[in-house]
Amino acid sequence: MSLDQLSQWRSLLVELVELGDVLCKAVETGEPLTAIAAMARMRRVRADLSRVQGTTDLSGDAKQLAAIREVSALTAHARHAEAVMDVWLARPLPPDIELAATPLGAAAIADAMLPTVWDYDNELVILVGPGLESVAEILRDLGQRRIVIMRGGKVRGAIQVETERELIGAIRTMTPCPPNRVAVRTACEALREDAEGAANLSAETLADLRIVRNTVQNFSTTWLEQGTANLPSIASWPSIQALDGKFAGKPMVIVAPGPSLAANSHLLASLRGKAIICCLSRALKPVIAAGVTPDLIITVDPQDLRYHFTGIDVSRSCLVNGVTVHPALFDIASRAVTMSANGAVESWMFGGVDENPELGCGGSVATTAFCLALRWRCDPIIMVGLDLSFPNGNYYVAGSSDAGARVVVEDGVLRVEGYSDEFRKMKDAGGPALTTERAIELPGWHGGTVASGFTLSMFHRWFVERMRTVADTRVYNCTEGGAFIEGMSHRPLADVIAELDDGFDPMIEIDTAIAAIDRPERKARLAGHIGDLVRGLRRCRRLAEHARAVARRDPDKLAHVEQQLIVALRPLWFASLLAQREISRAHDVARHAGDAAGYLAASIALFEAIVTVVGRVEPTLAKALDTLRPHRGPQRKHRGSHDRP
Repeated sequence: MSLDQLSQWRSLLVELVELGDVLCKAVETGEPLTAIAAMARMRRVRADLSRVQGTTDLSGDAKQLAAIREVSALTAHARHAEAVMDVWLARPLPPDIELAATPLGAAAIADAMLPTVWDYDNELVILVGPGLESVAEILRDLGQRRIVIMRGGKVRGAIQVETERELIGAIRTMTPCPPNRVAVRTACEALREDAEGAANLSAETLADLRIVRNTVQNFSTTWLEQGTANLPSIASWPSIQALDGKFAGKPMVIVAPGPSLAANSHLLASLRGKAIICCLSRALKPVIAAGVTPDLIITVDPQDLRYHFTGIDVSRSCLVNGVTVHPALFDIASRAVTMSANGAVESWMFGGVDENPELGCGGSVATTAFCLALRWRCDPIIMVGLDLSFPNGNYYVAGSSDAGARVVVEDGVLRVEGYSDEFRKMKDAGGPALTTERAIELPGWHGGTVASGFTLSMFHRWFVERMRTVADTRVYNCTEGGAFIEGMSHRPLADVIAELDDGFDPMIEIDTAIAAIDRPERKARLAGHIGDLVRGLRRCRRLAEHARAVARRDPDKLAHVEQQLIVALRPLWFASLLAQREISRAHDVARHAGDAAGYLAASIALFEAIVTVVGRVEPTLAKALDTLRPHRGPQRKHRGSHDRP
């Protein structure tokens, strides 16, 4: 920890100790308003303390060692102040319905509903039902920035929602710095279950946001490098847009790698000529072992999944690849179509060809395949192997990649063991590490409940929510095991196959779309698009460097430069997705700045973030541009190696 951090920590600890003395005196003298005010400030100080982080660097410097000793002594006093906070919050109070009737009682609710560590700028308060409007006003006056009132009265500065869907929508707007904590309260006993539901729903939604944010942070560099390396493939193959409308009213079966696939994989061969057989890459080996050649093999993960294809002949299938997959997955393709499977992080790559191959993917390859079937208006959509659970501890179907993965649950927490060497090698190369998670239960396909985990439950919830928007498409869950998904029709696979007509060959439409591609023209358009981005990035870097200098030298002249930078950045919005950590850090500085100097520091941090991200993105795009532009002389052969026959 640096000397500056120690000094900041010391100042906060001193303030916390002093506030603890104020709180003790207020309790002794019976001054609740003073106590509540002291508690509010103590929460802020403790939140600030939690942000003072750094690595311990005991260099032996006398000043540093003295500061550490002083901080250690202050920490002991601060623990006493924290204990006083706990005692204060544990005091008995009348019911909220009584407290809410008076200003002092409303202040008591506002104080009692928050934990001892609370960031009023970032965390979320949800008030359910009428009667707590005065509490919302007090919290707002204390500096609480994010307040949602659900089915209650209007309060200036608060977000009003009526339904759970609106609550989810409101929380999803809280980016790039989503709340870490949520406090939920209701004064109406009849709405107690609604409040509990709001608490659970908000926790799940915030978990989704964190998953997305962490995914972007973990894969931003991989997305950039692999996506730009795949630009020649975007030029060589059609996107999923080329097949829009071609399969309307045609059946698609989506084969996932859940353990229950083993029970009906023998039926997949009878789907040939009746439906599009779409196989998730992890399910490919057991599908091939069952004697089935899938029409589509779908991969979206930017991690190195080549081991899913080891020893498999894919020449008679069409690979549906997200544009940031490992480039080798395009190299093995005899047929391919591309898509933006990871939202805005990928869709910018198609700007030059004026296509929109983006899917609302939902975070997994199974949800992406489902969105693809909906986009193409396939009917019916048939899900197989979509367990979203782990019967008998099995995570994947036998014979699949990582079939040895087993779930171990201890004290309500699960972890997955037994992954293959190939999987571990992939993880060692980067991406999110394996973690433990909460074990939960989901409704079962056959009734009752089945064992599942938090991550799988997020995908389950996505399917349930998505089914509420599916009106005219038949969706059959033919997994015959695993989780029950509300909105889908749960039927045996054999019964559904018996109802399908013969005589359907999806490869005719796929080959026609591939033959229609004008590769040279498509490559030229992509080169123009990437060239515009490179020039724009270089301009933004110059403006950001200039703005940083102006902010330090003459901040009164900063507004004009900032406006130029804002205009220049608008076409380059995708770059911000590759600098989430830097932007979040700058936003954090801005939120906690108490004066003009603090906000200026936040602006400088943002300018530095722009310079940093452009320094990462621009050289990579410039290199990709060279692969798209025509070359002369000895380089002509290199250019041709990117073209598909």
